[in-house]
Amino acid sequence: MLSQTALSERRACSMVGLKRATMQYQSKSTQETDLVQRQPLLLPDRPNHTWSIDFVMDSLANGRRIKYLTIVDDFSKECRDIPVAHGISVEQVARTLDSIVAFRGYPVAVITDQGPEFTGKELDQWALLI
Repeated sequence: MLSQTALSERRACSMVGLKRATMQYQSKSTQETDLVQRQPLLLPDRPNHTWSIDFVMDSLANGRRIKYLTIVDDFSKECRDIPVAHGISVEQVARTLDSIVAFRGYPVAVITDQGPEFTGKELDQWALLI
C-alpha cells in the first residue's frame, strides 16, 4: 500500500476504522502447490476397478493411540483389509497392498488423501506397478 499512496498500511487501516488483521493476505509466491496434476475421479464400473485407502485413528482405554488402515473397493463397498497397529509406516502400507494384490489383482486406480503416509517414495514405486 505504501507504494501506491504515501500512507502505510497501519495508518490507512486506522483511518477507515479497520483492523489490520482483516486485510486479506496475498501470497507473493508463484510456486505451484500440487506436484502432480489432479485427475478426475473414476466412477467404478466393476469390482476391483478403484480402491480407496485412508487412515482412521482411535485410542484405547489406557490412552494409547492406534491406527487402522482401511482399504475399500469402491464398486462393491467390500473392505479389502483393515490392518491395525500403533503406527503404520509407508512400507507397511505397501506390504499390505501387495498382499491384497496377490489375491485380487491390481486395481485401475487407488484413491487417497495427500497425507504423509501416502506421499513416500515406496508407495510411489508401488503405484507405478498399476
